[in-house]
Amino acid sequence: MSKELTAEFKTLLTKEEYNRLYEKMKDHPGNLQTNYYFDTKRYTLKATDTVLRVKWRDGYTLTLERKKGYNFVRTDEEITEEQFKDLVENGIIPSEKIAQEVNDIIKGQKIINFMSLSTYRISMIYKKGKLSLDRCEYVNTVDYELEYEVTNRNTGKLDFVQIIRDYDISYKKSQAKLKRAYDALRRAI
Repeated sequence: MSKELTAEFKTLLTKEEYNRLYEKMKDHPGNLQTNYYFDTKRYTLKATDTVLRVKWRDGYTLTLERKKGYNFVRTDEEITEEQFKDLVENGIIPSEKIAQEVNDIIKGQKIINFMSLSTYRISMIYKKGKLSLDRCEYVNTVDYELEYEVTNRNTGKLDFVQIIRDYDISYKKSQAKLKRAYDALRRAI
């Protein structure tokens, strides 16, 4: 299990900006990942700025992410495919520590899988952070995003502004992928 404090800077991209950046970054490692999101029927976790998800890429990673000021505290734990299926089918959180934190918030409500979000991501190291180019699919929607993840918020912000200039990107405020997916889910219902 690991815990880390990170800061993220991001901008939405037009399809044209994405294609232009893709041409510059396509030789860097890329991968497809799908995040499966969990909450109660009343979205109790969302109401407390808490995210519970399982990320599938080469394996399954259970993540609990809680907002702390401008940053996030993230707890990750590798789980098996069987544990993932048990979480989806029965709402059983396989990590005792994560389960306890979630149960302190949801007070006995049942956890359900309410949505998935697939992202094709190309990443590269840029200065002291990780620059990622994303193509996201969720709830009959496709969008594009550039993200810069760092451990130092102050230098990260300066670096991100430089990235925007260097790649001739028009900054467009980007909500978190999950927020965009929630909004798309709300529109689809």
